[in-house]
Amino acid sequence: MKHVIQQAIQTLKQGGIVIFPTDTAFGIGCRIDDKNAVDRLFRIRKRPVTQATPVLVVSIAMALPYLDSPSDIVRHFMKTYWPGALTIITPCHKDLIYSPIRGGGETVGIRMPDHSDILHVIHEVGVPVLGPSANIHGENTPFRFEDLDPALSLLVDFVMPGVCKEKRASTVVDCSVDPYIVIRQGAVKIGRPDVILKIDSSHIKQTVVSIITDKAVFEKKIVSQFHTSQQVLPMIESLLSEHNLTLTDVASIEVASGPGSFTGLRVGVAIANALGLLLDIPVNGKKTPVVSLQYGESDRWNG
Repeated sequence: MKHVIQQAIQTLKQGGIVIFPTDTAFGIGCRIDDKNAVDRLFRIRKRPVTQATPVLVVSIAMALPYLDSPSDIVRHFMKTYWPGALTIITPCHKDLIYSPIRGGGETVGIRMPDHSDILHVIHEVGVPVLGPSANIHGENTPFRFEDLDPALSLLVDFVMPGVCKEKRASTVVDCSVDPYIVIRQGAVKIGRPDVILKIDSSHIKQTVVSIITDKAVFEKKIVSQFHTSQQVLPMIESLLSEHNLTLTDVASIEVASGPGSFTGLRVGVAIANALGLLLDIPVNGKKTPVVSLQYGESDRWNG
């Protein structure tokens, strides 16, 4: 394996293009400072030069010189989630990053993968390495070595075997705006710790959905003879949208689990449990086991 890693290092140093494993998926890349190699990479992948491509670094120290006044949240994400499956979009020094890499814009998507082999390679190359997924633009992402497109492999200078432990795309968070936006929810869960979603469908004819932040409480209420997911889910979506939030911003859920209307409680708890599992966030303070209906308890928010 040492010979394979050395071959990848030498190929990249000499301006070549390499396919390599990362923690998330197989990537394809070249050194950041070789414009000819970058142009060739875009041609091989058939990717429009107006669409940016991610950059991989070996450390925060390697990333910082390319970034333009990184914000506190950028630094927080780096310290908290790197190495790991989080790509951070942030303003960059355009004179240091070739235009196609940033899609002609003023930001760069940058990540430190949690994979010892590619980290060693980047360290020895001495500069960041481009790291889009190893596929033709628009085709399936290869999470295993056997998923690689043989035709693409023939177009590069070296293919480095290995295993991707996550086998999921990275999470992409745009920190060039305030508040930040989660562009893609992937292997790393990003949420706002101050956002709590509450669901109360315990009343026989009323459903209440609330969002609690560190600044305010927002509420939406509906009165109906029936409790259904077709009513509650649109309420949640509408309330979040009204306050420039999405489900990925929710850090935890609280749901009324009893006593109350059995039908109403069942709908509320089912939705809360489903969202909790989908978003990988706690419901009534617990991830597992999921919340069940309670009978005869005075605290409706007790899980």
